[in-house]
Amino acid sequence: MKTRILLLISFFAAATLSLTAQQYTAYEYWKMENDSSYTRLQRLSDAGESLSADDAAFLGSYKKKLGDYFSAMPDSEKAFYFQNRSAWSKNTMPVPGPVVRQDPDIFEGEKSLFTKYLTVSGVFGYLYGWATIGILGIENEGTIAGLPFLTAGVSTLLPLAYVKDRNVTYNSLQLAIHGKTMGGLQGAALGILFAGNKTDENPELILGVATLSSITMGHVGFAIGRKNAWSKGKVGLLTHYGTLIPFEGIALTGAFASEHPSAYAASFMAGGAAGYLLGNHIAGKYDYTKGDIVSTQALTLLGGVLGLGLIPKSHWEEDMNSADILFPAFGALAGSLASHPWTKGARLTNQQGRNIALATTGGSLAGMGVILLFMPESPNPYFLASFTGGVTAYSLMMGRYKKQNAVSGNLTGSGNSDRKWNLNLMPQNILFNKSIAEASLARPGERHYMLPAFAASVTF
Repeated sequence: MKTRILLLISFFAAATLSLTAQQYTAYEYWKMENDSSYTRLQRLSDAGESLSADDAAFLGSYKKKLGDYFSAMPDSEKAFYFQNRSAWSKNTMPVPGPVVRQDPDIFEGEKSLFTKYLTVSGVFGYLYGWATIGILGIENEGTIAGLPFLTAGVSTLLPLAYVKDRNVTYNSLQLAIHGKTMGGLQGAALGILFAGNKTDENPELILGVATLSSITMGHVGFAIGRKNAWSKGKVGLLTHYGTLIPFEGIALTGAFASEHPSAYAASFMAGGAAGYLLGNHIAGKYDYTKGDIVSTQALTLLGGVLGLGLIPKSHWEEDMNSADILFPAFGALAGSLASHPWTKGARLTNQQGRNIALATTGGSLAGMGVILLFMPESPNPYFLASFTGGVTAYSLMMGRYKKQNAVSGNLTGSGNSDRKWNLNLMPQNILFNKSIAEASLARPGERHYMLPAFAASVTF
């Protein structure tokens, strides 16, 4: 009972101080949330043990006060809480002292996401200036020279006005860039649909809709990134599939040799919606890290290279078939989807993801270098060798980091089961098995062993 009284006194003292200073901080909320008496009663409740009437009433009251305190915190403090609560729990970073946390220096260059956001806004503002020139058909040389710089300057200054707390998270920056870029392309597709069969006669309409869509979706992406406490992995999945699937739609339309621009525009827009749904669905199945998604992007490119290598040799030598575009398109999609079971449980850091991407690139170049020694006339061996070298390097690096993270305690599994799955895909062995099969036919009296294309194990 004394413990609860002391806890209530401490809580009201902290609440009074917060109200006096008009400060609702992330660290104070974390301390309240991790108070020993509160967490003890919460554990007992979660374990199904019965609490006394006083304890149950206190627990409910304290939870309500926690909710009220969190609601009163500004968005910047909420974001700061979600970013640092894990580190505070592990004591891996110094906790804020009693001095009120100052706004971060917004002129820290690479360390400041706000500075990066200003830079991105200026770059897109410059492009919007040129778009305005095209929309209005401006021919004056002075206006052409000055307008892009004018819009770049205004676009850089505007965030200083509407981002008053100078709080730009990684998610808001990435979604803003993605929104501006894909918003422009989706807007252009919408403009083509508006123009119908008269796209050549309405370039101003298409450019105008694209510019308006880019500006709008950039602000929407920024707002979504600030509002939602998503993981970096989920943001990476949304931007990855939100970019990949629209181009898959264009490839599918191109396979039918359509001559209607509106068909390509419609498939691009439909692909955008499907991409976000797919990315959100995958993110809901497992909490991938940003490093995982970087490695996914590397395997996506490798899948496209494999698709180019699978285009029939005769098509390279003669006229290409319109359906040949599906080989690299579906290869890229297959590579992307295959990466998820491969990276599940890896919990790659950002640097590990970049290292895998760099190793994959190096392996692809090495594979192509080997084939260049023989200079075959068909392009297929170049693509297949690049894929083989890249996927071999990818497999080796992924296996290394999985073991490393497992030893260091970072391999936590899916969080939905006590079973730990370990899945290794080795598609390069399919190509090796082809050579082994040819050798076995040439020497039927000898024993030959095939290499596995995948291996899986589960620990109970």
